[in-house]
Amino acid sequence: MLLSRAVCAAFALAAVVGLSACTTELDSATQASGLGNFRLDRVVVVSDDPTRGPLSRDIEDAALKAAVTDAVTARFGRFKGDETYSLGIKVQAFVLAYPGVPILLAPRSMLLLSVNVYNDVPVRLNPETLNLTVFEDAGGDTVMGSGYTQSAEQQLLEVADNAAIEIELWLRKNENWFGGARSRPERSGDAVAAPATATKTGS
Repeated sequence: MLLSRAVCAAFALAAVVGLSACTTELDSATQASGLGNFRLDRVVVVSDDPTRGPLSRDIEDAALKAAVTDAVTARFGRFKGDETYSLGIKVQAFVLAYPGVPILLAPRSMLLLSVNVYNDVPVRLNPETLNLTVFEDAGGDTVMGSGYTQSAEQQLLEVADNAAIEIELWLRKNENWFGGARSRPERSGDAVAAPATATKTGS
C-alpha cells in the first residue's frame, strides 16, 4: 500500500516539531509469553526509494532494509508456536536526524512503515494494512537531538528496534489471528525466550 505525499509530508513534519510518542518495552511477563501459535517463517522488507524527511541524513535503501529485517527477525525469532507466519514490511519514509538547534529545534529520528502479516498459504490476516510511525527513544539527548550523539547507523538501529516492539504490540492486540492465548506454547510447557534486539554498534 503506497501512502500519499501528504501523509509522508505530515510524517516528516512530526519529526521536525517533535510530535512524538515513546515506545515502551513490554513487561517481563508479557515478553515471556507466546503469541498464540505464532512461529516466524520469514520477514520480507521492501525499501524502494522511500521518502526522506527534512533535516534527515541520507542512508542507502539497503541499509534501511537490513536494519528493519534484522530487528524484526531478532525479536520474532523467539516465538515457538506450531504454525508459521510471515511479515511483509514496506519502508515508506524515514528521518535520521541531523544535529539541530538545542531546545528550539531538535529533530527526532523516525520511520514510517506499512506492515502486513500472512499465514503459510499465504493469506493476509490483517483486514487493513498497518501504517506505523515509530520514533527513536526519548532520552538525555532529546534536547540536543540525537544527531549530536549518534551516527545515522546508530539512529537507524534504535528506531528499527522500536519498530519491532510496536509490531509485536500490534500483533498481541490481535492474537486471535494466531489461535488466541489458548494456543500459546507455554500451555504445553515450552518456554519463550526474552526478545532479542539488533546489535547497536558503538553504543
